[in-house]
Amino acid sequence: MERELAEINLEEGDRRFRSLIENATDIIVILDETGIFRYCSPSAERVLGYRLEDVDGRPAADLVHPEDVAIVMQVLQNAVQNPRVRQATIEYRVRHRDGCWRAFEAVATSLLDDPAIQGVVVNCHDITERNRVEEALRAANRQIVNILESVTDAFVSLDRNWCFTYLNHQAAQLIQRSREELLGQNLWETFPDFIGSILDKECNKALSQTIPVSFEEFYPFLRTWFEVRVFPAADGLSLFLVDVTERRHAQIELLEMSTALGNAVEGIARLDIKGHYIALNRAYAEGLGYEQSEIIGMAWQDTVHAEDVVIAEASYQHMLLHGTAEAEVRAIRKDGSIFYKEFMMVAAYDWYDQLVGHHCFTRDITERKLAEATLLQQAERERLMAGLAQLSASISHRIRQSLNLKEILNTTVSEVRQFLMADRVVIYRGLANGDRIVTAESVQPNYSSILGLVINDTTFGEAPITYRQGHHVVVDDQQHQSAELQAFMKQWQIQSFLAVPILHGNELWGTLVAHQCSTVRFWAAYEVGLLEQLAIQVAIAIQQSELYRQVRQLNANLEEQVRERTTQLQQALTYEAMLKRITDSVRDSLDEDQILQNAVQELVLGLAISGCDAGIYDLEQATSTIRYEYIRFDIPAAKGSTIEMANHVDLYNQLLQAQYFQFCRIGDVGIRPLAGIHAAFVCPIVDDHSVMGDLRLFKQADEAFTDLEIRLVQQVANQCAIAIRQARLYQATQAQVTALEELNHLKDDFLSTVSHELRTPMSNMKMAIHMLKNINSPERQKQYLDILQSECTREIDLINDLLDLQRLEASSYLLNPVEINLQACLIHLVEPFRSRAQERQQNLQIRIPANLSPIIADQQTLERVLAELLNNACKYTPPNGEVILSVEQLEDLSCDRAIDDRTTDIALLFSVANQVEISAAEIPRIFDKFYRVPNGDRWRQGGTGLGLALVQRLVTELGGSIQVESSQGWTTFTLRLNALLDTTFSMSSK
Repeated sequence: MERELAEINLEEGDRRFRSLIENATDIIVILDETGIFRYCSPSAERVLGYRLEDVDGRPAADLVHPEDVAIVMQVLQNAVQNPRVRQATIEYRVRHRDGCWRAFEAVATSLLDDPAIQGVVVNCHDITERNRVEEALRAANRQIVNILESVTDAFVSLDRNWCFTYLNHQAAQLIQRSREELLGQNLWETFPDFIGSILDKECNKALSQTIPVSFEEFYPFLRTWFEVRVFPAADGLSLFLVDVTERRHAQIELLEMSTALGNAVEGIARLDIKGHYIALNRAYAEGLGYEQSEIIGMAWQDTVHAEDVVIAEASYQHMLLHGTAEAEVRAIRKDGSIFYKEFMMVAAYDWYDQLVGHHCFTRDITERKLAEATLLQQAERERLMAGLAQLSASISHRIRQSLNLKEILNTTVSEVRQFLMADRVVIYRGLANGDRIVTAESVQPNYSSILGLVINDTTFGEAPITYRQGHHVVVDDQQHQSAELQAFMKQWQIQSFLAVPILHGNELWGTLVAHQCSTVRFWAAYEVGLLEQLAIQVAIAIQQSELYRQVRQLNANLEEQVRERTTQLQQALTYEAMLKRITDSVRDSLDEDQILQNAVQELVLGLAISGCDAGIYDLEQATSTIRYEYIRFDIPAAKGSTIEMANHVDLYNQLLQAQYFQFCRIGDVGIRPLAGIHAAFVCPIVDDHSVMGDLRLFKQADEAFTDLEIRLVQQVANQCAIAIRQARLYQATQAQVTALEELNHLKDDFLSTVSHELRTPMSNMKMAIHMLKNINSPERQKQYLDILQSECTREIDLINDLLDLQRLEASSYLLNPVEINLQACLIHLVEPFRSRAQERQQNLQIRIPANLSPIIADQQTLERVLAELLNNACKYTPPNGEVILSVEQLEDLSCDRAIDDRTTDIALLFSVANQVEISAAEIPRIFDKFYRVPNGDRWRQGGTGLGLALVQRLVTELGGSIQVESSQGWTTFTLRLNALLDTTFSMSSK
């Protein structure tokens, strides 16, 4: 039973084994020790197409690739020599039945000693597909490597441990390390400077968040800017690095260039395809007078002169064909002014070579254009002058060759007509009666001849006067001419004419006239010059009618030139001597009046002009007073006149800016009415601080001031400024010295007076005390006690005056307002002065209204003020003189100080007048401390000079004011006091 079961199991196992062998994908081959097939599994037919009968007994080498036979046989020999030892796996190729080669991986084991097998068992696995895949992978890998090596970017591959797994050639160059040094090395250990960098942060971010990142960073140790793109992968990171150092530098340069272009001196603008501005730099906008924002959106045609738009459009078309274009046009600024500019247009294209607009580069060439125009004019002038010289030389030659005046005149008009291309050229000669006759003519055949025509002198209006003055007359057309002249021009078909005088000496001999009959003509300056030159030549021809007179005239001309030069030299010496005299007077004198009067006189006589004056400025009052003048003729006097600067703003604005000027004027109303036209030159008198005045010089209108005269006047003005400044400094110094001397005198007088006034009561008190000690009589003792008390009171009053004045100046004086019965107060106040007035034979009058109301004020202070005024009046009034005290009550509507309904404001006027007059020079100082009117104390009463100063300050404390007037033998002090009136009393009085 067990045996049967074992057989069944064995049979079952054998069946399973056969099933595995038959269905396996691998091929099992048994070879003998020489490599002859003994067996192959059924899978050989599926894999290689061979059945067992196809290979049984055949050498294995027949099916193996010739290149792989040796290795197969070597492994077979090794297996035979090493029974039951598994040999190394080898790969080789086997030919398929269809002739193709298949790749196999095989392992051989020798089982020759196994009776059941007796051969070498080879397990063969078909790896053809695997090799193909691997080859494809290798090819792909090679392609990737080739790509990575060929790209310009540096590429680095890192695993998750931050070790280098690959880097291309560019990466090795950028990192400045070889691949051998870096492969397998840790990034952070190899490059510790990267730790904490943006690379560190961004790589960790890409790895942790599995997102690609990109950034730019500068690596100082490599001195390189990198643009880095990091891509995460399953096995690590891939990094692309691009050296952007040059780009960075280019960006910086681009920024600098952009800034430079924005601040460039030349204008740069960008316009779209429609010709509208879309960008421009500051210079472009400033050149057109706009803000940059104002031009954006404008069309370029709005900035180009209408006549030059065609030029600009043609240049634009040229740019479309050739890419660039240049031109010069006139441009229009915002304010409408015109300037020339040179521009270059450069076409602008996008990435697809489509035109998107153009760039415009401009430069202001106005100065160059003006210079070119000047050069052209100069060249034309030189050409014309050459022709003129040739013509003049030709005529001069004929003049030298002939003394026939008629021939010379006919030659002149003929050649002038040809040179000017005029229709008619004639020479008029003046007749004795003032009319003119045509004595020479050259005319085009199709126009009438006027030779011999006599023309009335009135036909040409004021022209003869102009001719006699040596000036030419130009008539461009018939319009705006007199009716008589228009009729003459129409009669002889004259559209325009140019006439220059021919002067014979100082007399008008005739005129040289060019007529344009075909059309209106505007005569150029060179044409005027030509005729004037030829008129001179004709004049010379006239003079040459007598050879002797010609030689004589030449000699006269030479002598005149010598005289002019001599005159100029003499004039320069005269000016120098004049300036020296003025300078010496400034140096030798401090009298401002003398110096400036001498200066204006020297200028008039030295320059031989009509007159000169000097005005002194009062800048605070904005006036100028003519203080000094010297007139030779034809100028009315104006000394002492005061000019309001506001009435002549244009003149004084220039003078106050220290600018000189000259002009012609007719009658300056309010300053100096002039009979005719005069040329005036005005030069400011200036020192380092301000304009102090001016010098005005007058001469006939046809005699302008020369540069030499102007420089002389400026030098004289400088000397005048020095004189004024040093004179005023001297006067100020003298005034200060006088004031100091007077102050010192007042101080000494005050100290002497105070000492005397303080010592006198003390002496009297000392005497009274001595007498009291030695006298026993009660009456005498009482008398001396009264003297002692009086002198003590006097001493105390004097000290109190000094103390009160000090308190007033220190603002510490206290008032005690009380109700004052003015009638009683004033009567009591006046009593002591009555006896004094009687003693001095003075007439003291008191004028007090009967209805004088009580007031509220500081009685002691008021009495003190009035007593001091009365004391001064009695002190300075001579015998038989009058002293008047009067009071007047007024309502004061100027303020509202009522304390309650019982009070109201009034104004009281106290006046103390005495019959003596104080000089006007003394009145401004009469209230000064320590000041006393000189020689005014008739009674030698004495005093400290503090009385009126104390009065003025006490009046101010009372809220009043005091004034003094002195005239016609009387001096009056008027005290105005604003006080409070007790209305209760007023009502009861009513």
